[in-house]
Amino acid sequence: MRSGTSFFNGTVFKKTVVRYWPVWAAYLVVWLVCLPLNLLMQLQQIDPEFADYANTVEHILASSCQGLLVAAVVFAPLAAMAVFSHLYNSRSANFFGALPVRREGLFLTHYLAGLAFLLVPDLIVGVLTLLVGVAFGANCLTAALYWFIVAAGEGFFFYSFAVFCGMFAGHILALPAFYAIFNALAAALILMFQFICSQFYYGYYWMEGVMPRVAEWLTPAFKLDSDVGVGFLYPPDSLFDETISDGARTIALQGGGTLAIYAVAALVLTLAAFLLYRKRRLETAGDVVAVAPMKPVFKYSVSFCAGLFFGWLTALILGDYNTVVWIVASVVWAVAGCFIAQMILDKSFKVFKKWKGPLVMGLVFCALFAVVCFDLTGFETRVPEASDVERVTVSDLNSSWDDGYFYFGFETDDAERIEDLIILHRAAVDQRDGWEPIGTEDVGHVTLRLSYHLKSGGTLTRSYGFYLDSRRVNEEGSPAWALERIYGDPALMASSFGFDWAVNELLQVAYTNQDWFDSDQYVEGAPEDIAAGVQELTPEWQYGRTYGQMTFTGADARALRDAARADFDAGRLGRFHVGQSPDSRRHLTFYYQEEDGRASAVRAAAPDTATEILAALERIIPAFLEHEGFTGAEQAQG
Repeated sequence: MRSGTSFFNGTVFKKTVVRYWPVWAAYLVVWLVCLPLNLLMQLQQIDPEFADYANTVEHILASSCQGLLVAAVVFAPLAAMAVFSHLYNSRSANFFGALPVRREGLFLTHYLAGLAFLLVPDLIVGVLTLLVGVAFGANCLTAALYWFIVAAGEGFFFYSFAVFCGMFAGHILALPAFYAIFNALAAALILMFQFICSQFYYGYYWMEGVMPRVAEWLTPAFKLDSDVGVGFLYPPDSLFDETISDGARTIALQGGGTLAIYAVAALVLTLAAFLLYRKRRLETAGDVVAVAPMKPVFKYSVSFCAGLFFGWLTALILGDYNTVVWIVASVVWAVAGCFIAQMILDKSFKVFKKWKGPLVMGLVFCALFAVVCFDLTGFETRVPEASDVERVTVSDLNSSWDDGYFYFGFETDDAERIEDLIILHRAAVDQRDGWEPIGTEDVGHVTLRLSYHLKSGGTLTRSYGFYLDSRRVNEEGSPAWALERIYGDPALMASSFGFDWAVNELLQVAYTNQDWFDSDQYVEGAPEDIAAGVQELTPEWQYGRTYGQMTFTGADARALRDAARADFDAGRLGRFHVGQSPDSRRHLTFYYQEEDGRASAVRAAAPDTATEILAALERIIPAFLEHEGFTGAEQAQG
């Protein structure tokens, strides 16, 4: 390619913009319809006497952010394909190579032209939206600015990413293929890894730690969708005040840090694309992979992914996750994928003489499955020593002797509780080959998920379902004895209920009753019996039981929380014993709202004994207890 002195060519820029006008015109028209025109129609329909035009404009801009992401993901590769299309045709590549413009100039000219396809329409749409708002007296400059920042940031990243992918492609259709694959590859590999491990490793639970977080960042569409947008900030003390006025909130840019990180990544990708462009050979036009060192990477990546995905898919279609079927299918697809990738690279079907690569991939898959199936890493049998554990986080602990519905969790660094949990862990490991008792009520089923935080800094997470014999409850060191000690630790159970860290201003109460009744009639007669503090009452059918939910706030929520704690402290709530099942005919579940948005649950396994809770509910909504059959006589019997 000839070298000249120009680093930017205005003529090439203009011709590129004019030649590929359908790309940026389509993008512009889509957003003209979705924002300024849509906004204009909605503002005209608002009654001027009660209008809050600024609020309407801000909400429309905020709600359009998800559409911004979709548009950026779709139009970015189209723009890159258009402006760099000359790289994928020999005649076009030779023509541009003969121009008296340096490669740096050619890259910069085409790159900026494609970027303008996205950013200029974003700017036009943002300005027109602002003008529409101003025409109705709405001060929406901040919201429009934040919208443009999100649009420009996401468009810049996905366009730079598409250009980077295009530098590896020698065929125009390979660009969108690489773009789509690399956008989802990390998430797909993690999901496949999780699924395979859950099928082959006893006790495996969803991967935690660094790898899932890395996969999340390497899946930009998902990360940007979850983190970035235009939203609203409310005063901290109004978190549970549903009457807060719109005037008390402020418009805000959400996920600005995430957007900045991806903008920096876009700069890095652009620089890498530029370096690849400088070294690109013109004769690679028409090849699927234009960079020679990447051809073996392409070949073996296709083989590996084909073995993983199509091996699983074959086992799924056959309806059999049998180990032998899955292994054979994966090996066959890995070998086939390697041959197919070689055909694509060579543009020929005559590739079967190149059998060494497929043979290696087949052996690699055999070795991987050997490691997993024979547990050569010791994953299934690993149980840490108590002395190596700093603390343990437990979740979803449940046995058939508690209320049958309550899955609770806690975190402890108590040495005795750690020993109890390790005993349960060993019992689960001993049953990894399968054991299910038949015909005895003394054997119960236990589910347990625990995460050991080791003193070495690592984490070990396992999830089990196993059986234990309640007749051994008094036998020191037995699993039943260990579980009884956990149930009998009041401080541990109290912490699992969340009394100490729950926010007092919001409380949801869900109830179930195995007796059938007319839920519609109940809903019709309920509102007049509900106190002011009850925000919601929603019965519905679920699993053959009548299920409902009420949301309490303020003084009512605090009264119920204090009543639940009083019943717990007195032993009338939350007391379980191995081998003894409480009456679980009726249930009341209390969900406290935590400061970070999660929920903690307290279930009254035998609410007839929870006299303080029932008394509080009688004061707040007496019709509820009478309708549900929680009568004073039943309380007295309890």
